[in-house]
Amino acid sequence: MKRQFFVCLVFTLLIAKPCKSQTNQRLNQTTASKDAISELQHNMPSEKEFSGLLTKADEKVSNFEAAVKHAKPHLDKVESKYATNYLNAAATAHSLISKTIKNGATAYNLVSVLTTLDDLSLDAANGSAILLAADGDQVAKGAACEIGTRDSVALSSAGTSCNDIAELIFHATMRLIAAEETALNKLLDEQH
Repeated sequence: MKRQFFVCLVFTLLIAKPCKSQTNQRLNQTTASKDAISELQHNMPSEKEFSGLLTKADEKVSNFEAAVKHAKPHLDKVESKYATNYLNAAATAHSLISKTIKNGATAYNLVSVLTTLDDLSLDAANGSAILLAADGDQVAKGAACEIGTRDSVALSSAGTSCNDIAELIFHATMRLIAAEETALNKLLDEQH
């Protein structure tokens, strides 16, 4: 009888030990997961940060719009489609920024905003070059330089501002994507 009892006791201890180990392992995983989530949340940009960046971006787009409207008479002398296209791009940027502020910052929305801001920077550079070339042609013909040079500088400055805010949004977007990818990888790892 003692022998049966001893065998039962050893068997019970052997069975109980892995269960206790599994419980401890799960507790450790849960603690590690909570720590990982906490670190991810710490590294992830907040909605407030994105909202601030996007509000600044909207201001930069408005400055770009104002520069284009001011330069429009000079751009129209070269080709009327330039100012129209630039203003349409600004309207698109305003729309995307507004949508992202309203619906929240997702990687998809942010990349759309970044692409549009990049387009505005390129438009500003092109517009600036067009205005400088037009003024150069006027001077070459012996005519006085028009106000296009000042408009060129204003467009260039507006484009630089769009580029600068896009860079800040880009860095925040990369932090968001990195945190989301890390979280997804951890989730997938835990399921395997």
